[in-house]
Amino acid sequence: MESNYGQAKISKSHLKQEKYSISSGIAIVINNETFERSLKLPDRIGSSSDAASLFQSFQELGFENALLTDASFEEMKEKFEEIKNDKEQLEKTGCLVVALLTHGDEENVYMSDRSIKLTTVMSFFDTVNCPELVLKPKIFIFQTSRGEGIGRGVNVTVVRDPNQADGVAEYHEYNKSYGVPMRIPNEADFLAVYSTSHGYRSFRSTDQGTPFIKHLTEELRNMKEGEDFYKILTRVNRKVGIGYQPNIPRIDVTQMPCFISHLTKKLVLSCKN
Repeated sequence: MESNYGQAKISKSHLKQEKYSISSGIAIVINNETFERSLKLPDRIGSSSDAASLFQSFQELGFENALLTDASFEEMKEKFEEIKNDKEQLEKTGCLVVALLTHGDEENVYMSDRSIKLTTVMSFFDTVNCPELVLKPKIFIFQTSRGEGIGRGVNVTVVRDPNQADGVAEYHEYNKSYGVPMRIPNEADFLAVYSTSHGYRSFRSTDQGTPFIKHLTEELRNMKEGEDFYKILTRVNRKVGIGYQPNIPRIDVTQMPCFISHLTKKLVLSCKN
């Protein structure tokens, strides 16, 4: 028995699955390093190494990849429309990844010719505009600054509590019965991954790229078969948030990545070696 939502068709068994079934995926990496003069933005020197590393990581996972460099808004839109218009390919696709490496602020990211709202980028593939991806994970990775703030943090002294045993955190999920007909929220099954917290800068080395992409690609290559993607992102949060110290003279700063999940199932990216 199937339920209809717009042009999308989903089965009850699909709804009751606890894990996304991903046999193939599409990954689009957009790397903007130079911008039109009118925007008065500096070049993002060093970003090309990030883009190449991220592109390779998803290629090794078996994703169908595309890499855009210094893309204008129209070029990004054209690529997105190309993906959306290939209905046969979308039906087979289990996961979409869009990675945008560029300048940004609290609510916007920059294409090479103009700014665009973060929400607009993601809306290209929501349930209304791309029903073929209903109930499929859509991962958006934003390597951008999200404001002018600088994370200060606090110095801590690590002291072991002799009365506290080591513990392992476990994920607990619960199931609900689904009824039909039903409506799928427009924001469902999106995962937004940010290199830094809202309102703060994201750092980049001109010769080594960014710490966020560096650790993300390392974790993708080293992830275990069947590992929940949340755990991978949490390790990236830890390595950048606690382990990374930007080399800025006379200032102690930090960078704290984060992710906002509207996923409705466990997300596992199959390791294709």
